[in-house]
Amino acid sequence: MMIWRSNHAANERRTENPLAASGQIIWLIGTLLIVSIPHWFYLHLWVPIVVIAILAWRTFAALKRWPLPSNWVRVPLTLLGFVVVLFSYRSVSGLSAGSALLLVMASLKLLETRGHRDRAIVIFICYFLLFAAFLREQSLWSSSYLIAGVLATTAAMFQTARIGSVIPATQAIRIAGRLLLQALPIALLLFLLFPRIPGPFWSLPTGDKQARSGLSSELNPGDISELTLSDDLAFRVRFLNGAPEPVELYWRGPVMDQFDGRKWFQTPNWERTAPDLSFADTARIIEYELTLEPHGQRWLLALETPFNWDAPRARLSAEQQLLNPYPVERRVSYRSASMTDRRLPAAPNNEAIERALRVPSDLNRRSLAFAQKLRQETPDEARYLERILQHFNREGFRYTLRPPLLGDNPVDEFMFESRRGFCGHYASAFAFLARAGGIPARIVTGYQGGNPNPLSNYWIVRQSDAHAWVEVWLNESWVRYDPTGAVAPDRIEYGFDTAMDRLNQSTGTRFRDNPWITRLAMSWDAVHANWNRWILGFGPETQAKILNFFGFKNPTVKHLIITLSLSVTFVMLLTGFAQHYRSKPKSDKLLSAYQLLCRKTGNAIRPKKPAEGPGEYLETLCVKRPELATELQSLFNRYIQLRYDGNKHDLETNKIERKQLIRAIRRFNPKPV
Repeated sequence: MMIWRSNHAANERRTENPLAASGQIIWLIGTLLIVSIPHWFYLHLWVPIVVIAILAWRTFAALKRWPLPSNWVRVPLTLLGFVVVLFSYRSVSGLSAGSALLLVMASLKLLETRGHRDRAIVIFICYFLLFAAFLREQSLWSSSYLIAGVLATTAAMFQTARIGSVIPATQAIRIAGRLLLQALPIALLLFLLFPRIPGPFWSLPTGDKQARSGLSSELNPGDISELTLSDDLAFRVRFLNGAPEPVELYWRGPVMDQFDGRKWFQTPNWERTAPDLSFADTARIIEYELTLEPHGQRWLLALETPFNWDAPRARLSAEQQLLNPYPVERRVSYRSASMTDRRLPAAPNNEAIERALRVPSDLNRRSLAFAQKLRQETPDEARYLERILQHFNREGFRYTLRPPLLGDNPVDEFMFESRRGFCGHYASAFAFLARAGGIPARIVTGYQGGNPNPLSNYWIVRQSDAHAWVEVWLNESWVRYDPTGAVAPDRIEYGFDTAMDRLNQSTGTRFRDNPWITRLAMSWDAVHANWNRWILGFGPETQAKILNFFGFKNPTVKHLIITLSLSVTFVMLLTGFAQHYRSKPKSDKLLSAYQLLCRKTGNAIRPKKPAEGPGEYLETLCVKRPELATELQSLFNRYIQLRYDGNKHDLETNKIERKQLIRAIRRFNPKPV
């Protein structure tokens, strides 16, 4: 068997047309180049360099008809490629390492592509590379590029499967497009009916440890000011029962309850869950659907305070922070419901209260003395906190995007020297002064506000909406205080952009003054949001809703598989019948009429001989039946004219005369003698 295969491959190489093989190799090289480009930006630099070098050499080898390297060259190169990938990524599995290995091996495979089977292997590797690229990036523009890659790969598959020379590129693309369109109904059925699993399907761990734009588990005064200069998307949210007021849009993220004198950070207590919460009778329920961009941390975002969510295995921590069981490495969508009114008193956590009172005594001494003096003058806790806010409002504090750098005593320098800062500065100073006055306090980071998309029913929250506020323990419950509102109330009431306009400050990254650019950006974002929601976010819940709409109540995996099998079978049968109908030759009505005329004259006069033409047959008929000569000549001559001389007539006239002749033949009824 192995001898037959080797002989078959040798015969294939000997009989292959060199020019045809060169054209097919060029198609392979171009396709591999197209499918490899999306991976270049995520792999080590040496990978695209090696791929381009091999593709360039193989192109010249195909055009110049150079001999391919022998096994003594190819085998060491293959082993070297495997070892270098293993050394670079410490693995050969996973998205990055697997993509690098596929790219290197597909390029090296071109060094031994002598037959159809070798070229088919490269084509299949190209399909795997396209799928790997979609696992890494699923945005709308990248998906469009990948669709073009599938079209090019399918065209290359058709070209490399040919025995003769390649056909023109436009013709190959048309054939590939027709094949993909024929497969589209089955692809849609598989997308809609294939059993779904919870969690992000279109994702794999990337191993990418680079920092991401977003909130952090630590807060130095001024950190969020850098984040506000970013116009990147943080998340989109669609309110299901009406959007709340902007002042209610506090999206809760990491909670900082420890302070070392310079920075705030979280206590690593991921396993402690929130106690049962009770709410006031006037509490307002806000339901929403949130699509969160990847940020590499475990926290999810929710309005204060969430009590219901459908994110798989997510839970609420003791600090009322919604946590994911794994880092958010891919875009994730979930629904949640929150109650924004103040909660009723809850049982205190003594450990958390104790942490929320700690302040270093050797740093920020001026602020510590200021707080102790103010507290002696104001025994009432709520009144003491109000006096801190009044101090921010009346003593020349400014809200700015570009505060000065702070030194070893950041609270002192902010309070008594710069008096300029962003939300992180005010939250840090307020929480420190509250603790120094004997009131437990902690900092909550997240996002505040957002901008509605006027072209759709959702809001956009960007990194520039990042915010920090404070929670203090008053009357046996945590109460929110936002000291930024004492200095820049527009930031809380109207949002980040309006506040910057009123303060005559700009991030330099927006084009909101141009309505055309704004409308174009919002239109694109609306398209992107629907793509994320209906395509990338298509999960078990959405699938169940669609099937319920068509009458499938509570479908199980068994029901899905049966429905999918029957639907795919029906589509394939329908496609087969359509192809059969298209391949069946269309009936020639004029020829059918002539054959009817011959049958009538054959029964009444004499049958037509197989090799007898219309003119010759007419002559014999006129000799045998001279009384029918005039009518026979009219019918036969009109047929000859329409069949062999139809170009002398315009199309419409030709159709009319054909119909008239067909009716005349049907009326013709000669009597046998």
